[in-house]
Amino acid sequence: IFFRGTRTMAQVPISQLPVEELNQYKESLEQEIQNMAQSLQAIKSLRERFYESKTCIEHLKEYKEGDKLLIPLTSSLYVRGEFGDTSQCIVDVGTGYYIKQSLDKSQDFMERKMAYIKENMDKLNEAIGTKNRQLEAIVGEMQKKIYQQQKEAGSSSQ
Repeated sequence: IFFRGTRTMAQVPISQLPVEELNQYKESLEQEIQNMAQSLQAIKSLRERFYESKTCIEHLKEYKEGDKLLIPLTSSLYVRGEFGDTSQCIVDVGTGYYIKQSLDKSQDFMERKMAYIKENMDKLNEAIGTKNRQLEAIVGEMQKKIYQQQKEAGSSSQ
């Protein structure tokens, strides 16, 4: 593993870096990994929302115009309502745009979004794995250098 130093753009093997610089790089990697893990959680949550929407569309196909339902206003407050046209729904396609389309097209949209999100989750998981391997290498090198320093300090005091 090479460390891209802040003073120059040359790559330096981690074995040539002092413990202080290794510690800075370790802290930086830990922060990156934490940020990536938080992003991964947010992406997983988004994927779950698309899955839930897809499931709701599947259930919507079971109803017909005029069927009765309760509409949640809050988690504990509902009003009575009835279905209108159940052959179409309005889909939030992002950035404040909504499209009215058939249930099948809406379901396809949700599936495409879930596949796209899964692809990004896989890439992010891969990046987290790479960062974790780098972190392990840095920690291993730090431990080796600290052990070496302690060994030298012990032999010089005798």
